[in-house]
Amino acid sequence: MYGENLKVTYKMGGQFESLQGWMEEYSVDERTTVDWISESIELTNMPVRPDYYLRTGVTSSYPACRAFKAAQLQSEGLAARYLRRMMEAFGLECRPATDDELIRLAEEVGLNGSQVKKDLHSEAVAKAFDADVDEMHRSGVNFLSLLIRNRDGQEVIKGEIFTAKPFEMIIDDLAPGLPKRSPADILEYAEHHDALTPAHEIAEVFRIPDSDAHRRLEELAAGGLLAAHAFDGIAAWRWAAKKMEKLPLGLVKVSHVPPEIQVEAVSDLKPIVTKAVQSLYTEVATRPDKAYHFPLGLEALRYLGYPEEDLRKLPPTATESFAGVGYPHAANVMQTGDTVLDIGSGSGTDVLYAALKVGPKGTVYGLDITPAMIAKARTNIAKTGARNVQILEGDATKIPLPDESVEVVTSNGVLNLVPDKPAAFQEIFRVLKRGGHLQLADIVVEEDVGAVCGLNPQLWADCIGGAAVEMEYLATIRDAGFRDVRILRKVDYFAKSSSESTKRITKSFGAKSVVVAAVKQ
Repeated sequence: MYGENLKVTYKMGGQFESLQGWMEEYSVDERTTVDWISESIELTNMPVRPDYYLRTGVTSSYPACRAFKAAQLQSEGLAARYLRRMMEAFGLECRPATDDELIRLAEEVGLNGSQVKKDLHSEAVAKAFDADVDEMHRSGVNFLSLLIRNRDGQEVIKGEIFTAKPFEMIIDDLAPGLPKRSPADILEYAEHHDALTPAHEIAEVFRIPDSDAHRRLEELAAGGLLAAHAFDGIAAWRWAAKKMEKLPLGLVKVSHVPPEIQVEAVSDLKPIVTKAVQSLYTEVATRPDKAYHFPLGLEALRYLGYPEEDLRKLPPTATESFAGVGYPHAANVMQTGDTVLDIGSGSGTDVLYAALKVGPKGTVYGLDITPAMIAKARTNIAKTGARNVQILEGDATKIPLPDESVEVVTSNGVLNLVPDKPAAFQEIFRVLKRGGHLQLADIVVEEDVGAVCGLNPQLWADCIGGAAVEMEYLATIRDAGFRDVRILRKVDYFAKSSSESTKRITKSFGAKSVVVAAVKQ
């Protein structure tokens, strides 16, 4: 949910150095140990076999703890995957608890098994493990609790809680406004984690009943997208690694779970969508180095057709956060001295590009709703020394400019984010002079996304949830009063996405970017 804004650190507490000694300490035998684990399963919903200690032949939990510390020497990310894989392998599959098995599991997740074997019994790993045990004892944290700490050192320890919401509330309290992306696509989750996933995990992550999660997972498995596994009555599913460029819309509906904010009927979409859009594009402004569900920066600009010689005239701090979907300037309608409005000006790429076209005698306005983007655009404008470019705060349905005050309105990948598109195009028509031009790039679809996935704010922010069906989109522009409405270009925009899940869903709905031109006669 929080992505790279939240860092999870795993500490090894070492449950028992000797299983036999632990059993004696707690006065349990093999039968009562199984009873104790069964009670723990009922409390935590952890999907493990109650007798996995006996099945695996484990004698000490320390080797697995040290193996994890050895994995961390190679990669924190792979070590986290390794930890989960060990829990699956021993708790569910009941593989033998041996050093050889620890090495095999390390290699399964992409670690160098030989290096793990070498480091497993090293002094460095032993010290790292001892430090973890000591830290957990000093902090009062155990396997039933989590410590949450913000950058200022404020911390909360929460234990005996086995649902996600209370921890989310703590994080939001310790770090107000931290951007987060509500998970909505089960297939995306399964593909990303590529792990044995029980229904309760999906239920907890997506905040739906266990029965609903189980039904959805079974249907996705029946469609060949997930592989089902059973372990003594414990069901789990894993990504089937099946290449399917386009999904049947029925499976898309099964996979997409409306976030808890979604309801069947909403009186006003604008606040919900605005919050999701501002959250995402604040990250785009401040973290252009991250990977997103859409192409970004110079890679996107070049793919969409912006001339290289013009890009060299723009500040890198503007182009790095460019998140447009097309090349609206293909309309070639801007003239020297024109007044131009760019709706959704972002970090300033298109307003500065327009300034090159209209020259110092022209005027360019940018309009945006995200404070971080507005601040970044203003900084970029100052860097160029442009005196004829101004950024306004506002949205497309209430443009803070007089009637018939601009010659050209341009927009790039923004109007699909506006819930009330008729109102936006009517406002654009209002501020354009007679004979003025509209040029825009936007996302359109062949199938109605909302009819299948419902109101999903994250899909809106990702430029697909609010995309209109192509013919309806063009009709909305004409209904606002525009004439000579035509499509100049079509681009498979999402083909450049780094996310296979995004490529899959956009193919399923026939999503693409179009460059549209129109005239106010």
